[in-house]
Order: sequence, then C-alpha cells, then structure tokens
Amino acid sequence: MAQVTMKDDALPQIHLVRDTDLGVFAYELHILAGDFLRESEFNLHTLAANTGPDSIAVMGKKHMWLSDALLAYCPSAELYRMAAMTEYPAARAFLFHTERREDGRPYGDVLMMDLDTLRQDIERNTLYPYGVSMEYRDGTKAEAGIEKWESMEPCEKDALKTWRYLYAPEQVTEWQYRYSNRFSQWKEQAFSYMPQDLEERLNVEYMEEAQNPDTDMYRIPLGTAKQLLLDGAPVYRLLPGRSEKVAPVAAVRAGLWYENYREFAVTPEDLGALDRLVRRETDRLMGIHTQLNKIQGRRPSPER
Repeated sequence: MAQVTMKDDALPQIHLVRDTDLGVFAYELHILAGDFLRESEFNLHTLAANTGPDSIAVMGKKHMWLSDALLAYCPSAELYRMAAMTEYPAARAFLFHTERREDGRPYGDVLMMDLDTLRQDIERNTLYPYGVSMEYRDGTKAEAGIEKWESMEPCEKDALKTWRYLYAPEQVTEWQYRYSNRFSQWKEQAFSYMPQDLEERLNVEYMEEAQNPDTDMYRIPLGTAKQLLLDGAPVYRLLPGRSEKVAPVAAVRAGLWYENYREFAVTPEDLGALDRLVRRETDRLMGIHTQLNKIQGRRPSPER
C-alpha cells in the first residue's frame, strides 16, 4: 500500500493510519480538526473503557461522538442517531481498532472516511433488539418484548430506574464477524498516511474556516490556547492581515475572552509544546499514570 504525503493531494475516500497511539490521535482530532474540546472528556473516557477492540467516532461540524462500534449499528444508541441525523456535508467517521495495549495506552489502526460510506454499511447491517431489560426504582428487574415495550405508557417508563435494549447473542456474534471483515476490506482499499500528515490536512481545513486564516500556522481552540499559555508556551491571535503573539498574563487576567478576533494558533516550531500538552491531557482523561520526565514531543516541527 502506497504511502501518501498530504501537501497538495486531495483526500481519498478512505484513509488509514497504522499502528498509532489511539488515545493521542483521538485527542488531537478534538483540537486540530475543529473545536471539539467539550466532548473530549467523554470520548476519551469511552475509548479507554471500551473492553472490545473497535470504537467509532462521528465528527460533524460542531460535535464529535465516540462510542463502541457496535452502537453505531443499534437504532436505540446515540451514536446510531448521530450518524443517521448529521446533515453536515463534510461529516466524517473515524474507525478505531485496538491491536494491543502498552502501559495502559491502546495502539492500533484508524480508518477515516466520509460519513456516507459508514451509513451505507450501517443500513445493510443494522441490529434490531428482541426485548428490553428493565429495573424499577425498588430494585425489581424484569424483561419485556418489543411489542410490550412500545405499548407501555410514558408514565410506566418514567417509573423505571434504568432500562436497555436486548440483542440476541448470536446476532451480535454475526455482526462482529461481518464488521471485522468489512474493516479489513476497507483497510485494503485505503491509502496509508502518517498520523501527523492526516491531522495537518484536517487542521488546514479548520484554519481555512477562521475569520483571519494564516495557513503557515496551526489553528487551535480557545481552550487549548489557554492551556498552552499557562504552560508558558507561545500562542498567537489571528488578526486581519497578521498574527499577534499573546502575553501569557492574558490567559489568567482576561481568560482570552476578547470581544473580537477570538481565534488562535501556534507555529510549526512550537508543536513540541502542543505535543506535550496532548500527551498530558490524554493520560489524564484516560486515567493513565506516567512519569513527567518520560513525556517527549512525538514529532519534529514539519513545514506547511
């Protein structure tokens, strides 16, 4: 499979990142492909807690939702609804496959594709529940068939402490087999990229959406700009026709809540500081304990 550089090439339909730190890659998507920091804690927790090998993230214009891959195929799940209802034309799906864990960190492959490609597979392989497991507030547990569940009054459902849909084990097993084969087929069709190359291209798109873009820099969300300034790292504010270096005191006194021009960036030379922040936040959100002296930049400073 050919290695592709991202400088001037158009994105193919399906792209593959091999054997990467899935937590780091996922967190970088939250800050380099757009401002998805609000969902980062939930999504990174979910990735860390998933006992299965496969997770899927759906990225819209302003939101990103990550969950167990199985839930993308279950009509009752939030991930399924987000995949079905997202209308943003440039929406994407990221398929994470964990191959191994080292020091608590998941490593494996990532496929990126347009959301419509995933939707087509979901439509062909949707899972339907056979019943509902219910628990009442007094601790009593019961099961109901789908017809009975759908005929229950809203007040009856409100009386439940928790409930969840039930899927036949053989149906789930069959889905796992089909999904594994489909993932392998998509890998064979995909073009291979280095993670930093793919993220750079995604960040170019994010930068181009800025009010005052500077394509020689890397755009970052306001929340990430605050964190970097508190770490003592350089951050720039995107202004008409120029970029202005922000004084670290602005992160403390004003919180960067400027009335206008509230878009920020870092230079390629300062990506090392961003990498250290990414690793620190990834470890924190995924509950990974590490020694600070082992935290190093993951990549050299590339050119744009």
